[in-house]
Amino acid sequence: MDKRLRHIGLLRCFDAAARHQSYSLAAEELSISQAAVSQQVRNFEEHFQVKLFSREGRVMRLTKQGKTLSNSVTKAFSELSLGFDRIQIEPENGVLTVTASPSFCSRWLVPRLWKFSSLYPDIQVRALASSQYEDVRHSEIDVAIRQGEKQVSNVHQETLILDPIFPVCSPKVLEQHGLTSPEQINQCWLVEAIDHTCSKTSNGFNSPNGFSWNDWFNLAGIPLNEDHHKWMEVTTWEMGINAVLSGHGIFLTSGCMAQDLIESGALVKPFNIQIEPGLKFSLLYDEESPRIARIKVFTDWLKKELLK
Repeated sequence: MDKRLRHIGLLRCFDAAARHQSYSLAAEELSISQAAVSQQVRNFEEHFQVKLFSREGRVMRLTKQGKTLSNSVTKAFSELSLGFDRIQIEPENGVLTVTASPSFCSRWLVPRLWKFSSLYPDIQVRALASSQYEDVRHSEIDVAIRQGEKQVSNVHQETLILDPIFPVCSPKVLEQHGLTSPEQINQCWLVEAIDHTCSKTSNGFNSPNGFSWNDWFNLAGIPLNEDHHKWMEVTTWEMGINAVLSGHGIFLTSGCMAQDLIESGALVKPFNIQIEPGLKFSLLYDEESPRIARIKVFTDWLKKELLK
């Protein structure tokens, strides 16, 4: 073992002083005197023959070497804390933090969480809406549900669902346009969910995932009207669904986003032409999490619910 690690006790003192940039606040955190903090930092500097702090008024500023050491110490203590967490397995009951994209969270997950809570009242779910791929190993996130093809290392990742993409509209729009043939969609307002990686064409957008109206028309074997200018682009699935609920044209949506609205009759699926396999949703979690018992309970329920 590196003999320098025998000074790990001094590192606690250095870490507190570095975070607070104050010997007095570090002393308060460690329940020792300010003089003791100052002495320990001085001993550390003398042993390694390096200056870690410089005083600027009442503030203790880290030197360049001090910043380098502070970054390493912070990472090391975080790993130790993570290790302690992993050996202290938590019971099944408790808080579970789940994150999903804003649209999936509001359109599918949250409306069904009452079912989970009814079955497992001792597990309190915190649902967070985010489009980012959070680090489920080093954050408060226990379970992440993400859409897209991105692969994440060092965590458990599995395909949760492959969701077909198809058109939906309100019953009013269906009646107004007398939609009986896919070709008639050329006369309707077309609503499309886009992202920042899409490249624009003369008729709307072409999604790199193959979920654009251009792709749907190609699948249906229908030429898209070159003079078609009735387009609206939105950045989330939920925005598109809200648009067509109000009677604004036809939206190309993921099945799970509109499932309940189709079942209730609020939206209709005018034609059974859909892009498959469709939108990919992945499930991510840390298999070494101290909350693995409640993670398993939730993910088992989630998979069964998606099959309904």
